[in-house]
Amino acid sequence: MIGADEKRNLCIKDMGSDLGAMYCDLNDHLLDILLLWKQYEALFGVDPETVRILNQSAPTFFGIVQAQLWDGVMLGISRLTDPPVSAGKKTLSIRAIPDLVTDPGVKAQVESAISKALVDAEFTRAHRNKRIAHNDLVHIQDKVANPLPPASRQKIKAGLDAICNVLEVLNGHYRQSCMAYDDLIYNGGAWSVVDLLKGGLEHRDCEMSD
Repeated sequence: MIGADEKRNLCIKDMGSDLGAMYCDLNDHLLDILLLWKQYEALFGVDPETVRILNQSAPTFFGIVQAQLWDGVMLGISRLTDPPVSAGKKTLSIRAIPDLVTDPGVKAQVESAISKALVDAEFTRAHRNKRIAHNDLVHIQDKVANPLPPASRQKIKAGLDAICNVLEVLNGHYRQSCMAYDDLIYNGGAWSVVDLLKGGLEHRDCEMSD
């Protein structure tokens, strides 16, 4: 496995200094978000039996973990789709990419992919602005009259896939390769935790039955 500096240098070599650095930083942050999402799916989005084990082991704790992972992923998606400049300062956002692309054909592909990503990620921005990063008083005091857009696992996955597709345009053109993000991210230990909890519950049940 190559180091972070070598990986960054390869991106810059393939794409140029500004675009390569932007791609590398976006890719690193996207991988962090995908890792969070993999934890969420492993714990709460795949197997009802896993949810049962978590609820039997430490329901309050895992309820907090579920909410924090969920919000962390939505916050990450919203950040990567922010305007390229906010309050006069540059941001790490896929929306900064087009200005760094000189090839007209690639630029058009990137802009098209970004347009779809912005649509798919729009719901996360409302949650970020009114609930996660800020306490919107109007929403808090009257959630019925001021509801947030629905959020679901399917919508989060669509938002993540759309951001991946933006970077894959660059990866495919400049590096003639595909990141295959779904295969790249491992569960990061969530399933190991579940296995340990399952073993602990079985041991407890055996002791109680003796």
